[in-house]
Amino acid sequence: MKKLSLLLFFLLSAVLLCASQQGLASWYTCDRPDALTANGEIFDSSALTAAHRDLTFGTIVRVTSSSNGKSIEVRINDRGPYVAGRIIDLTPEGARQLGFYEEGITPVTVEVISTPAQPESEYVRGEETGWYTVQIGSYTNTANAWTVYENIRSAGLKPTAEIISDSMLRISVGNVQAYRLQSVLDSLAGIGIQEPLVRGARSPYL
Repeated sequence: MKKLSLLLFFLLSAVLLCASQQGLASWYTCDRPDALTANGEIFDSSALTAAHRDLTFGTIVRVTSSSNGKSIEVRINDRGPYVAGRIIDLTPEGARQLGFYEEGITPVTVEVISTPAQPESEYVRGEETGWYTVQIGSYTNTANAWTVYENIRSAGLKPTAEIISDSMLRISVGNVQAYRLQSVLDSLAGIGIQEPLVRGARSPYL
């Protein structure tokens, strides 16, 4: 029992350590009013959002200044910073509230408060959700669409046919988990379908 308790203690400690970072915070802005963040939102210099290298989009973090003890909570919606030692990029408003707007950088601790089940993004990234849709093509000729559909079924896959207009059908293979993606692409190549469009997809279980 003692060994189990000790193991749980170390595991919990590791989780807590992974949930916080120490380093430098900086702030950034954009010249264009329609500039997009990495998750597809319009950059808002007055919002409490931030850029982080790898946290899931939509993650809420608490940023605490080591210089003055001030803390703010921000939502991750962009990628960066890519300067050695810097761990988070805030908006001008975030820098003002944390008290380092004039200085430009400050040492901080970043703690994860919450992480969304699905990345909050205008784009769906398969590398983050773990799911993909493989789009084969769109067809105005129903007979051609049916032939493609049957060929995909004969390869052991489960295609879907989506009506996208009065005269067009889209054939895809959906709900493909990341570990199956290459095998699906290989199966499609085996029936002559080369370089289909691979798009990230949301988990069908959420």
